[in-house]
Amino acid sequence: MLFSPEIKESPTLLLGEKARQKEAEGEKIISLAVGEPDFATPEYIIDATKKALDEGYTKYSTPQGLYELRTLIAKENKHYTADEVIIFPGAKAAIHAALASILEPGDEVIIIAPYYVSYPAMIKLAEPKAKIIKLALNKDFTFPIEKLKEKITKKTKLLIVNYPNNPTGQILSFQETMKIVNLVFRNKIYLLSDEIYDKLNFSGKAFHSFAEFPLIKDQLVVINGFSKTYSMTGFRLGYALANQELIQKMNLVNQNIHTNTATFIQKGAVAALTNKPMFLIPYNNELKERALYLHEEINKLPLFSGVLPEGAFYYFMNISKTKLTSVEFANKLLEERNMLVVPGIAFGEKFDKYVRLSLCVSMDTLKEAVEILKEFK
Repeated sequence: MLFSPEIKESPTLLLGEKARQKEAEGEKIISLAVGEPDFATPEYIIDATKKALDEGYTKYSTPQGLYELRTLIAKENKHYTADEVIIFPGAKAAIHAALASILEPGDEVIIIAPYYVSYPAMIKLAEPKAKIIKLALNKDFTFPIEKLKEKITKKTKLLIVNYPNNPTGQILSFQETMKIVNLVFRNKIYLLSDEIYDKLNFSGKAFHSFAEFPLIKDQLVVINGFSKTYSMTGFRLGYALANQELIQKMNLVNQNIHTNTATFIQKGAVAALTNKPMFLIPYNNELKERALYLHEEINKLPLFSGVLPEGAFYYFMNISKTKLTSVEFANKLLEERNMLVVPGIAFGEKFDKYVRLSLCVSMDTLKEAVEILKEFK
């Protein structure tokens, strides 16, 4: 198999190994690298999963996913039926299946940077001869709609967007969303919208899923899952919405690689969707409090700055005044102060002057982190 340069280890791998070694030697690590919620999976989901095991949901199930679960997902997306929903063992598996079903040799894929670290590798695993076009957000992290218009060519097959965004935490306005919808429709290209953080929104403004716009339904794949909203990262459970023709192709990928997604885990997801997520309002309030604190403190410091996030659970900090690359900065922080962050270069070459900080830690931990940043030289 052709392994393209994009299929590589994350720059955080060595940092993570160093952090584990330090912990094994008894040192305390302040980790702001985590990408999962810091609350326990709701008990009703755990109970439903256990019950499913006791009731014998341990056998094969339909590759497309339990009809019961697909129906519940479709109810949350009024322009889609259960036949236009497919379940995967994780959102990444759903993305890969969509890419494998859409792309052909020579196709161009536009990804908006900073982007989720695995997008380039997944594109090349799905179609090694696809060409990746990376388009950076504006300096204030707003969407570069005019630049996007210039990047679209006759070879453009697909645009990938991720909102609420990892790592910037930005959310598209309704106007921005509509401009992207119209651009996709006019140019007859596909749009893959990764909306895994859709319920983590503390901005005060509405998040608009691209699934709300039937104009582009035949050109659209929406990716979502249960990891971030319900703290189910270890369950590995994601899904996609798409037109039936594309779902059928993705189902063939699913059948031949995964067979099906674990049946008892899908029953846990049924419980997630049939109970009100009462925890979300207080958790979003906590994230907002942490984001506001970190933003205010970081922007007081001479070496650092950032843009206030609106959703997800990250803060993307500008380190350009340190004159260090993101990997150099992260290594220095870990070696000298036992603090772990994610280098910005993982999210695109143009973001080597940033690091990602997680908001999925206590306020006390954030205060410790701020004190370390204050003393950074």
